[in-house]
Amino acid sequence: MRCIAILFAASFTLLSSTAENAVSADKPDKLTRVRMGLAARSTTSMPFFVAKERGFFREEGLEVELIVMQAIQTIQATLGNSTQFASATGSAVSAAVRGADIKVILAVTDRPSFDLIAQPNITSVQQLRGKKIGTGGVGSLAEILARRILMANNVRPEEVAILATGPSHVTYLSLKAKVIDAAPLQMPLTFTAQDEGFRKLVAAGDVYQTVQGGLATTTALLSEQPELVTRVVRAMLRATRLIKSDRKYGIDFLKGPWLDIGKDPEKIAARTYDIAAPALLENGTVSEDIQRQMIVDASA
Repeated sequence: MRCIAILFAASFTLLSSTAENAVSADKPDKLTRVRMGLAARSTTSMPFFVAKERGFFREEGLEVELIVMQAIQTIQATLGNSTQFASATGSAVSAAVRGADIKVILAVTDRPSFDLIAQPNITSVQQLRGKKIGTGGVGSLAEILARRILMANNVRPEEVAILATGPSHVTYLSLKAKVIDAAPLQMPLTFTAQDEGFRKLVAAGDVYQTVQGGLATTTALLSEQPELVTRVVRAMLRATRLIKSDRKYGIDFLKGPWLDIGKDPEKIAARTYDIAAPALLENGTVSEDIQRQMIVDASA
C-alpha cells in the first residue's frame, strides 16, 4: 500500500470522485495556460481532444495546449516543467519506480487497445518460437504485452526475438516488409492490418489489464495547485462521459481531424468506437490489484 501511495496519487479515487461531482467554479477573467504531453493521437487520448473541442477545458478556466510526443518525452517534459501533465501512465509508473517525482492521477482505460497481429501464415502464438516480434522498445506497453501474451500461451519470452521497432505505425511497416513476424498493434491500426490480410492472434486485453492513457503529474503540482488538477480532471471526466453516452458523436469525432485512425475513417470509425468507448473509465480509477501489477512490471 505504501508503494501504491508513492507511485499513484494518494487521492486517486477521491480526486476523481470529487472532480466528477463538483460544480465548476466561476470562470476567471483570464484563462490559465496548461500544456499536456500526449503519447499518441489514439483512442486513449480521445478524452483530451474532446475536452478541448467541446470547450470543457475552457469552461474550467483553462487554455490547454495538447502536444504529441514520444511516451518517455511526455514524462521528461512534465518533470522538467515544460508541460504540467503527461498521458503516458505506464512510463510515469516506470519513472516513479526509479525515483522520479511523478504520480498517476487519472486512468482513461484499464484494458489495452492492442492486438497481437502476425503474418498470415502464423496461426498460433506457439508458432512464434524462434521468430521476431516488433515492439515499441524495452519497457514500452507493447513490449510488456508481448511478454504477457507469450507467457499466457506457454511460450518463454527468451524463445522469441523481441525487437524495438518503434510506435505502432512504424512497427506495422516492419510487419508489412516481413522484417518481423508479429507485433502488438494498437487499435485502430489492428483493423487495417486485418483488412490487409494479417492475422489477429490475441486481444491483449483478454490476457492483461493495465492502465493505458490518463494523466500523470508531479507531486509538486498536486500539492501546490490542487484546484488546477481538479479542474483538469473534471473536464476529462465530462469528455469521457460524453463519448460513452453518445455513439453518434463519438463515431463522428473519430472521423474528424483530431485522431489518427487511418486512410478510411468511414470504414473504421464505428468498429473502433464499439470497442474503445465501453472500455473508457467513467470515474478515472482502477483497482489496487492493477496498480500493484503495474508497479511489479515497472520494477522488473
